[in-house]
Amino acid sequence: MNPATPAQPVRRVVIAGGGTAGWMVAAGLSKCLGRQVDIRLVESEEIGTVGVGEATIPTLHILHQILDLDEREFIQATQATFKLGISFENWRNVGEDYFHSFGRTGQGHWTAGFHHFWLEGRRRGLASSYGDYCLELRAAMENRFALLPDNGINYAYHLDATLYGQYLRRFSEALGVQRIEGKIAQVRQHADTGFLTGLQLADGRLIEGDFFIDCTGMRSLLLGETLGVPYESWSHWLPCDSALAVQTTRAGEPVPYTRSIAHPWGWQWRIPLQHRVGNGIVYSSKHVSDDEAKAALLANVEGEVLREPRVIRFTPGQRERVWEKNCVAIGLSSGFLEPLESTSIHLIQKGLTRLVELFPTDGVRQSDIDEYNLQTRDAIEVVRDFIILHYHVTNRDDSAFWRGCRDMAVPSLLAHRIQHFRDTARIMLRQGELFAENSWVQVMMGQGILPASHHPITRNMDDRALGDFLSGIRKDVARTLMKLPKHQQFIDGFCPAPQAAVPASAARLHINPDARVEVMTLADGARVFIVDDFAQDPDALVALLQADQQRFQAVPGHPYPGPQLALPDGMLAELDAFFRQRLGGALQLGAPLGAMARFSRVVQDPATLDARQRLCHRDDSGLAADETVAAAVHYLFKDEQLGGTVFFRPLMSETDTARLRHDADVLDASAFGDKYGIAPGYMTDSNRHFEVIGRVPARWNRAIFYDGAIFHSGDIRWAAAKAGYLADPGRLTINAFFKSRKR
Repeated sequence: MNPATPAQPVRRVVIAGGGTAGWMVAAGLSKCLGRQVDIRLVESEEIGTVGVGEATIPTLHILHQILDLDEREFIQATQATFKLGISFENWRNVGEDYFHSFGRTGQGHWTAGFHHFWLEGRRRGLASSYGDYCLELRAAMENRFALLPDNGINYAYHLDATLYGQYLRRFSEALGVQRIEGKIAQVRQHADTGFLTGLQLADGRLIEGDFFIDCTGMRSLLLGETLGVPYESWSHWLPCDSALAVQTTRAGEPVPYTRSIAHPWGWQWRIPLQHRVGNGIVYSSKHVSDDEAKAALLANVEGEVLREPRVIRFTPGQRERVWEKNCVAIGLSSGFLEPLESTSIHLIQKGLTRLVELFPTDGVRQSDIDEYNLQTRDAIEVVRDFIILHYHVTNRDDSAFWRGCRDMAVPSLLAHRIQHFRDTARIMLRQGELFAENSWVQVMMGQGILPASHHPITRNMDDRALGDFLSGIRKDVARTLMKLPKHQQFIDGFCPAPQAAVPASAARLHINPDARVEVMTLADGARVFIVDDFAQDPDALVALLQADQQRFQAVPGHPYPGPQLALPDGMLAELDAFFRQRLGGALQLGAPLGAMARFSRVVQDPATLDARQRLCHRDDSGLAADETVAAAVHYLFKDEQLGGTVFFRPLMSETDTARLRHDADVLDASAFGDKYGIAPGYMTDSNRHFEVIGRVPARWNRAIFYDGAIFHSGDIRWAAAKAGYLADPGRLTINAFFKSRKR
């Protein structure tokens, strides 16, 4: 392969990392440039990723128009609700709230925005509350929403970010994007130019490319770690450095706005989705401990907590350059701004569309790099300043955190805008800025600024003319508002997400509180923990899943030989709690790092198995050096012929074992079988590479727990029980994985 150089045309694009950023980039590039470039995305299947609700802003419509997405389908796939703005509570002062709505307020004149006329009307006693002149604000406060003709209402979405990534993955793969499962072990560079040439995976595969997009999150593996682009911290303006996120069940109907609730040391979000509520808290670790922040978060949520919150550390700021050589960073790998104004997805979108505009089809040129970096810097600094505004302009004096924010020096452009508005009520924007005049006005006045003057053109209207003008706008808003249905009513009629037979908000395993843990010792001394009569009502659980079997899906590229369905959050939380309380000590685990689980069914004929599926395996994909994983299987079938779990140890050296596993990933089934003498079929007995060290028989409602580092396989005897595997529900199990720090 020739190394990537500035003169080489770009034909192979490699995206490092999935998630929201990776799959948004994959979707946009494949839609716009998919016929001209080969696009591959490398990601490692995550264990324990917390999928939180995420709020967006109306610019997302632009991306969806580019992708030609069906709005109803998108909403249903992501459990989305509608968003008309953000309620800021306790920001100006404790007990004082305001609303930042989308869209416009009133009608302005070319010389002056509407707020100038409102200020004049207020001076003369002719104006009511500023929000009375904004349809989006009034609709949000009355929990109403509907799509209106001619873009008559401005809105965004609350969505499940995990489901959004999955939705865009399906979209991208249908357009030819190739997903490669694997953990990046090394980034290859050209010795002379420093350009990236490939991603070396942990299993030995080399994914080569001409152009690379870094979506590896805060680690910034390509741009930061490999290319060494420095990170510029903005902590002196944005003091929060930590966050906690937690999901809760729904408590009442979802409101069409995000709540942002200020605390003495940070702020809390609440984002309602169709199936649950996303909650979180952003705070300064210098002003409050993690435990105190967690207690405050849990004391201020509604509904039942589905997962234990976990601390996330961050440094607000931006890479000095986000395009370096033949690598662009998009998403958290390029920088981080807290989600106060819901700009995270927008910044990914802008990074994508900017890249499409400047895509280096005929080779990477420094002028494109410079232009991309310049535009990115200008755009992110304005967003940064808008967020700083919320902290700096405040009347709060109740804590050192808020006093520090109020007294700090802010960037010069922001300082000018604040003073200009204080003096004249004017907001003078640069071309292409994200936030329009009405956004700045709502936050400026909402945070407590009352301008000393306003534009003199407003004084051209006498009291009657100005009163009629203001009254007419207010009445138009009120008339339209009366026609809008309730938010939930509109969702139910237009875009209700399919409800699982086991709804995430209520599903429980109902683990037997009297369950006894027994220990089976394998031939090598490792232990398997067995719990019989695990669930209190397994028949009801199976019946619910049978009614919901159409939602089981085979995951492309995943080695499991059959369809799967993610475990609802309530069940996962219950299973994780049982594991940590009853078995965490026995397995000598460190701090928990999360869990994932799925319902699974084995249905694949052994003659069609690929090389990976013919082998026993470990559950070690994507683990860092200081991490470990335990696993569990819950058998939910009564035909014991369908098989339990068999455990193995290798008969080879570690090097030879690693080589065999690598070959199973890269060789086709026939070549692998010829090389290692492994015939098609499920691995249930010893061979010349591995020997059996223990076998746990299947039993109705039995659960087993074990160290994921032990080689194991399902004890699948296809020839003896083929009809049973293909019956309903067949070999139905829960497969769970519990990630922890090593002690």
